Amino acid sequence: METLELAVDARTAIEDTRGIGRYLRAILRRLAPREDVRLTLVIGGLSRWGARLALERAIGNHRFRISASVPRSTDVLWSPANGTFFRWRGPAVATIHDAVPFRYPHENQRHRRRDQGPFLRSAQRATRIIAVSHFGADEIHAVLAVPRERIDVIYHGVSPSFTPGEALPHAPLEPGEYLLFVGDPAAEPRKNFDLLCAAHRMAWPNGDGPPIAVAGVPADERDGVVFAGRFDDDLTSEVNLGLRNLYRGALAVVIPSYHETFGMPLVEAMACGTPVLASAASSLPEIAATAALFAPPRDVGAWSDALRRITQDGDERARLIARGIERAATFQWNRSAEQHVAAFRLASAQ
Repeated sequence: METLELAVDARTAIEDTRGIGRYLRAILRRLAPREDVRLTLVIGGLSRWGARLALERAIGNHRFRISASVPRSTDVLWSPANGTFFRWRGPAVATIHDAVPFRYPHENQRHRRRDQGPFLRSAQRATRIIAVSHFGADEIHAVLAVPRERIDVIYHGVSPSFTPGEALPHAPLEPGEYLLFVGDPAAEPRKNFDLLCAAHRMAWPNGDGPPIAVAGVPADERDGVVFAGRFDDDLTSEVNLGLRNLYRGALAVVIPSYHETFGMPLVEAMACGTPVLASAASSLPEIAATAALFAPPRDVGAWSDALRRITQDGDERARLIARGIERAATFQWNRSAEQHVAAFRLASAQ
C-alpha cells in the first residue's frame, strides 16, 4: 500500500494530561511504528530540539519528522484537538471532541469568539471530521452544520495497562474505602461536581460515608472530599500505574457530568473491574450500555440513592464489575488507530 504522508498538529501531545492529550498520544504511539504512514509532527513556534525529545518520550518512538509548518509533501493534515490552527489548503481531517463552546458559550463576546473560532474553522475547512461517539456526531451535525456523510465516528480505546488487580494503598486513601472522581471539578461546571457533593451529603448526613477522592485537579476544600493527586504518567508511558491503582482501589468511579462526548474514565474504570455510577445523559449511556449504574444528572435524591446502592448492594456491584470488564474490552486503541488511518486515506483520496 502506498505510504501516506501524514502531518499532525502535535502541540497537545507534549504536556496535555487531560483526555485530548491522552487520546492523541495513544493514536500517535500506534501510527509511528507503521510502515504505511510517514509522520510529520507540526509544533509551530516551539523549540524543535526540546520538542523532539519530549515527543520521543511521549510516543516511545523516534520514527517521525518534526516541522514548524505543514510540509508541501503532505497528503493529509490531522488536527486532533477540535480546532484547526495551521494553514493548509490540502485534504484535512479534524477530530472534534465536543461542542462545549457552543452548548455552554462564554458570556463575554470576545472570549466566545476565541473559543468557538477554531471549531468553526475545522467544520468549514476539514475534508472529514472525526467524532468520538454517535452523540458527538449528532452534536457536530446540529451545532456546526457538518453534513453527516463527512463525519466518521471512531471510539477511543483503553490502554492495555488498565486491568483488574490488587490495589495498593494511596495515602491518605485505603483500597475499598473511597469513591473516585477524575477530572477538574472547578474549571468545568458540566462535570457537575456540586451535585455529586450534595448527593454525598444526603447519602451520609453524619459524615460517615466513603470520601470522594479527586484525581487530576484539586477541588475546593469540602467535607468528605480528598485530593488524590495529579497523574501525568501518560506523558511518558502508556502504563498509567498511579491512575490504575486509584481505579482498582475505588469502591466506585462516579461520573455526574451532564455533558460528555465519550468519558474516558468510564471505560478505564470498567477495564479495571471497578463499578461505575454515571449520569443518564449525553454520551455516557451510549458508551457504558448496560455496564454502569445510571442516575439523572439534575436529581440529587436519585444520586444519593445510587451512591448508597453502588457501595452497599453486593449483587449489583458484582453485576456491574462483570459487565464492565466485558464492555471495556470492546474499546481498543489498535482498532481506533486503524479507523483513523482509514479516515485519513479517505480524506486524501477526496
